[in-house]
Amino acid sequence: MTRTGIPPFIATLGMMVSARGLAQYYTQGNPISFLSDSFTAVGQGAMPVIIFFVIAALFHIALKHTRYGKYVYAIGGNMTSAKVSGINVNKYLVIVYTIAGALSGLAGVVLAARVSSGQSSMGMSYELDAIAAAVIGGSSLMGGVGRITGTLIGAVILGLIKSGFTFVGVDAYVQDIIKGIIIVAAVTIDMRRNRKKH
Repeated sequence: MTRTGIPPFIATLGMMVSARGLAQYYTQGNPISFLSDSFTAVGQGAMPVIIFFVIAALFHIALKHTRYGKYVYAIGGNMTSAKVSGINVNKYLVIVYTIAGALSGLAGVVLAARVSSGQSSMGMSYELDAIAAAVIGGSSLMGGVGRITGTLIGAVILGLIKSGFTFVGVDAYVQDIIKGIIIVAAVTIDMRRNRKKH
């Protein structure tokens, strides 16, 4: 992406579809079970929550108190200005994409451990949940704005909304419709906020 200039969102979607197709081809669409107890332990009890909060704390510190965090915000806010300021933009973009990919992989491991099975169809539409949580938490899709704490709050709010819908018996398909509306509304608000700033 850093060399070709492919938009990150398009590259992410393309790789997601390719990786999912590769997983389906490799497994022939069959779930992988008989996972070891040491593997499934990662997804049981409070372990996923502990992993989540440890990672959130580490990246909160990294983004707020290190040069890496300052550069990431600078690149997200205005890539051209960051280059002019002497920041090695390509280097930090590679780091960001690598970390994002590694964390996505970790999330997949935790999910597989939680359900004690590996399935190529697991995690579908979770990318939309991630976008929704970030935007609800105040992150801008235009870049340069956002906090780990805000995303954490956004994830909690989204989780409460989904749990509430399930509790009152709202159909899963209707939940997807409402979730889509929430994402569109949050992005619209974000874009209007950015227009006012400029």
